Amino acid sequence: MSAIDEEKADVKSHDVRAVHALDKDQQRKYDAAATFLVDLSLRPDAETLMAPWTEAEERVVRRKIDMIVLPLTTISLLLGGVDKVALGTSATFGLKTDLNLVGQQYSWANSIVFFGAMLTVFPQSWLVQRFPTGKIFAINVFLFGVMSFATIGAKNAGGLQTVRFLLGMCEGLNTSGAGIVISMWFPKEQQGWRTVLIFNTFSSVVNGLLSYAVQFYTPTALLSRWQLLYLCLGCVSVVFGVIDWFCLPANPTMAWWLDDRQKYIAVQRVKHNQTGMINHTTKLEQVKEALLDIKTWIYFLICITLNIPNGGLNGFYSIVISGFGFTTKQTTLMNIPTGVISWVASMFWVTMAKYTRRPLLCAAGSVLVCLAGAIALKIVPKTNIGGSLAAIYILEMYWAPYMVFGQLIMYANVAGTTKKVAVFGISYWGYCVGNLVGPQSFRSSEAPNYPTAYTVMLSGYCVSIALLALYGFICWRDNRRKVAQEAEAQDARTDDDMVVADEWKDLTDKENPLFRYTF
Repeated sequence: MSAIDEEKADVKSHDVRAVHALDKDQQRKYDAAATFLVDLSLRPDAETLMAPWTEAEERVVRRKIDMIVLPLTTISLLLGGVDKVALGTSATFGLKTDLNLVGQQYSWANSIVFFGAMLTVFPQSWLVQRFPTGKIFAINVFLFGVMSFATIGAKNAGGLQTVRFLLGMCEGLNTSGAGIVISMWFPKEQQGWRTVLIFNTFSSVVNGLLSYAVQFYTPTALLSRWQLLYLCLGCVSVVFGVIDWFCLPANPTMAWWLDDRQKYIAVQRVKHNQTGMINHTTKLEQVKEALLDIKTWIYFLICITLNIPNGGLNGFYSIVISGFGFTTKQTTLMNIPTGVISWVASMFWVTMAKYTRRPLLCAAGSVLVCLAGAIALKIVPKTNIGGSLAAIYILEMYWAPYMVFGQLIMYANVAGTTKKVAVFGISYWGYCVGNLVGPQSFRSSEAPNYPTAYTVMLSGYCVSIALLALYGFICWRDNRRKVAQEAEAQDARTDDDMVVADEWKDLTDKENPLFRYTF
């Protein structure tokens, strides 16, 4: 019998054995899926609604999720990314001159976004847990647009940095929000390429195409090219914020475009993730566990080291490329391949992780490729334009290790809604710190070679490899302990424990005896 067949045969006998609805204390304690399943089991048509489903039924549900949840989440995060990378193109359109930016003021305009994100990551994460996820996404995407409009009105460094800080506050949602969406809608085996798609690097592609189109506009005293770019981005973000509000549901049990039978299938699809769907109660004991778990701080440190190139290249790629002697139009067009390279590399390594079932080794392999690019960029003379371009394009694969480890492995290895919120938030702090260090390592006094920046990238990748090895050992050790934990839990199980299955009790990865770490 296949794993899918076993799951379907197991549904009625294992998930719900309730004879009455969950009380308020149980609803606060358990996952939202538990409340839904218990209520469903008490309906007169429960036997029909909760019967084993067919492959055809599951395909319909999966197709609906892929056609609605996946694109809306993807575009929501994409728009936040475009807003960030547009600053680099705007610099080539005269933003630095128009706003009289000198010294490190431009670097700080890149970095300050992440201070805003760090300030709001936990409030935003709490909002995602407490309120309907789709509504929180919608508000933030709408505000992306508002901040783009506000950028048009910036007159100096202070005004630009203020708007960028507020933009960062809207982006504190990204990692926690997307992580919760991925884990509540997709089984582990289906998360790989969907995670890469959601956390795509197409922001540079969209920015490159828009920027190229904007160059055909003749600037006026009323509206410059870089201001037109932000005007276009603002309009798109506002429209998609409204679409998110009406179409992106809080969770599978609240999706208006699924009937009750399809909601049941959507919930059961993620059952064997053992990470739960969502619980709306903040549990302090899970926060404590997250803070004391060494894996949390490995996520944090690796997210720092893997995102130093992200912050630096996003803000300075156009400047570095223009330093090779390319025109503004050529520089704009050369922004486009970077996003494609990053995305293809991410998809390749995630696919390798899926089929080899060795995600940690794949993460290490992708780090080594980026390390080679950083070494080449440091030692190849800038007079060798072809070699320098090849090196920088190799380094643009930096998103791959972050996708395999910082998202795919982390999302699969953290359970319990409050613990997810805490861990994802801390890891996002690491992401922000890396993005803060990146731009600051590009010293204006070292242009156009930037030796300090490339040395910092090299050091970060070397530290990443050591941390990946430590993480693998800890997961291997903890999985061995889980075998004994599961045996003890089976011996101690009572009839009351069987009312709701373990996967819907909002247990953390450490508490759930059935949980196994992916590495």
